[in-house]
Amino acid sequence: VVAKLADITDEQKEEGMHNFGAVDNMRVRVLPVLGTMPSIMGQTLAAMALCELGGKPFSPVGAERVGRNIRHKLYQHLRTREKKLQDKLTPTLKEGSENYTTSGTYIGAIQIDPDDVEYLMAELWKNKCAVSGSRLGTVLELYRWDMTKPATPNNLVLMSAKSAQKFEKDFEKLGDGRKGVDDECRARVEKRLRMCVLDAEDE
Repeated sequence: VVAKLADITDEQKEEGMHNFGAVDNMRVRVLPVLGTMPSIMGQTLAAMALCELGGKPFSPVGAERVGRNIRHKLYQHLRTREKKLQDKLTPTLKEGSENYTTSGTYIGAIQIDPDDVEYLMAELWKNKCAVSGSRLGTVLELYRWDMTKPATPNNLVLMSAKSAQKFEKDFEKLGDGRKGVDDECRARVEKRLRMCVLDAEDE
């Protein structure tokens, strides 16, 4: 609703318009609009203080939001890839097990939904490859980090096509794609995954 400013009274005209505003050419009635930026800053500082008191890192979202179509495509790619792996490894299931192969690899349905993809991309991995640091502009996909565990939010990393290809080759060759990742990068990725565990526990 657009409201008209109240008319200036004769008394106000006599006193002088400069007495009715802290900013040039702006009247008192519209000054509250200027308070929105300080209030947002106050809320941000309060959030930081609460995170510090709670022992939880303050991680503002600085990544651009990804479109729904892209998120849906990543979700479908992950589900299709996991289904193909399940079909391939089902003959090697341990006796009496429905999900674990003789090599210890977990096979089964993914345990995320399309809404989780936005959280993983924007908040956890900041829209960049967890291994190389490549940002949007390259093809990114979600991959299981530890193949002995199911595809849950705290076991999925965002990778570029190049990093993912190497990860898959190392899995085939070494039995664990993480063995082809240097120690510093592996520690960084697993630290981020532990943050996701904290988020899940808070819920």
